[in-house]
Amino acid sequence: MFAITSEQMFTIISSIALFILVAVLFTLVVLFYLRRQHQRRQEEIEQRKLYWQMVLFRACDKREAIELDPVRAKEFKTNIDIFLWVIQKWSQMHQYVRGDADDGLQRLADTLKFEPRILGVMKSDNTRHLIACCIALGDLQHMSAKAVIRLAELTDHHSSMVILTALRALMRYDAKTALPLLLKNVHFIAPERLVTILRECPPKLLSEATSQSILTNSPQHAGYLLRVIKGMELPMSEAFIRQTLDKFSDNVDVVAATLALISTPKLLPVVRVFTRSDINPIRIQATAALARLAEPQDIELLWTLLCDSSWWVRYRAAEGLLEQPNVDIDALLKRSETLTDEYAKTMLQQVATEIRYGVL
Repeated sequence: MFAITSEQMFTIISSIALFILVAVLFTLVVLFYLRRQHQRRQEEIEQRKLYWQMVLFRACDKREAIELDPVRAKEFKTNIDIFLWVIQKWSQMHQYVRGDADDGLQRLADTLKFEPRILGVMKSDNTRHLIACCIALGDLQHMSAKAVIRLAELTDHHSSMVILTALRALMRYDAKTALPLLLKNVHFIAPERLVTILRECPPKLLSEATSQSILTNSPQHAGYLLRVIKGMELPMSEAFIRQTLDKFSDNVDVVAATLALISTPKLLPVVRVFTRSDINPIRIQATAALARLAEPQDIELLWTLLCDSSWWVRYRAAEGLLEQPNVDIDALLKRSETLTDEYAKTMLQQVATEIRYGVL
């Protein structure tokens, strides 16, 4: 057996300690180097951002000529991250500028050849890239046929966000092409988001397209679109109302949603019939329509509906009575005392109080 002397042990321990010290020092040097490299990259990124922000702001001023640094322009063409950052900032600025500033941003897009570059990036299936590119295309003042075709193709993408941004871009540029595609895809779009997109469409075109879509699709599809139309306060034709009520007569949701759209006294005969329905949602919407459009001959019907078993029917009937032209609230309350239905009396008093105190 070999015996290790204390001197040898000391030498071994010293060697190990020295190795550990060197390793620690090397690690610290490497970490310092990596940190410094990271800082430099961050500084370069910040410098690029500052440069392109300056370019974007100058583009909004028609007195400023668009002059690009060759190195930065080359980076824009070759570096996908820089390209995406610039087009996203460019799109964001469109939310806040109009007129000459908007034209200036378009000049910058033309100078940098946004569209060809965007179409190149859109050949990939990267969801993040596609969303950014669709948004930017929607902000261009003019778009090629190739761009329109690519956007239309993306309305069948597996990502709902890609579909949504592609539809919005199409709607801004070519509502006639986009609207049928949009109405086909409403099943995954939140109503408030759909309303925002549809507001960019000419009302006449929107009314015609939604009418056709409702009358040629399922009750679920029709009910959804009818609620969206109500949220937009889009006027629908008398013929459409009659056709929808006739086609979907056995669907409670669609009938109720259609009655909520009635805005012409010409349809009062239809409304009066539906106030006698045994189905609460239908009777509620019919009463609300009657309250909006009531003629003098409908006052007695409103009094009858004030005694209905449904709280909402009574409420809408009370609104209708109290919102008639030149109404005498005290006279109505006095007549309500002759009613035998205590719920009807209470409802009229409640709504009268709301009107007097400005709640309604």
